[in-house]
Amino acid sequence: MSRLSAIRPVYWISGVLLVVAVVVPLLVPTYAKKDPHLWGFPFFYWYQLLWVFLSAILVSISYRLLRAEERRRRAEQGLGDPEKDGDQ
Repeated sequence: MSRLSAIRPVYWISGVLLVVAVVVPLLVPTYAKKDPHLWGFPFFYWYQLLWVFLSAILVSISYRLLRAEERRRRAEQGLGDPEKDGDQ
């Protein structure tokens, strides 16, 4: 078994979500235009602002996926729930 096949799909999914949140706003051809306007704002401004919210959503989804995977992994190993073990 290779090391890549041992990586769980949750890690791949959250990695792709994080890459999308970082890379897509950096692709200049996707926003290098003035039209269409939204409430008087050129496309560039509202598109970038939209990606602020989309990135927050993608990072939140990624965090929740990884947190659930960590809880599942700890339960499999009998280590318990890290949130119930106390604040350290």
